[in-house]
Amino acid sequence: MGPQEKKPTNWRAWIVGVLIVLVVVVCLQNSQSTEIEVLFASFEAPLIIVLAVFVLIGMLIGYIGPVWRRHRREERRAGQDLEKR
Repeated sequence: MGPQEKKPTNWRAWIVGVLIVLVVVVCLQNSQSTEIEVLFASFEAPLIIVLAVFVLIGMLIGYIGPVWRRHRREERRAGQDLEKR
């Protein structure tokens, strides 16, 4: 038998996993109630909910941004292809 081939480490999965664990730990350690002011609205909510909502908003922005850029780039390329014809 020959030497075993070493599989490459999937660093992206490790980093995402560590970040998820970190977010969960921070959310769980901050369960006290807090007052939040957004523009003209003021409300009281558990900090764990506020943190979770803003993490989800950040994830949504991080997902939509690259998808939107890719879509615009593809539209530009399609427009250039039509001009060449």
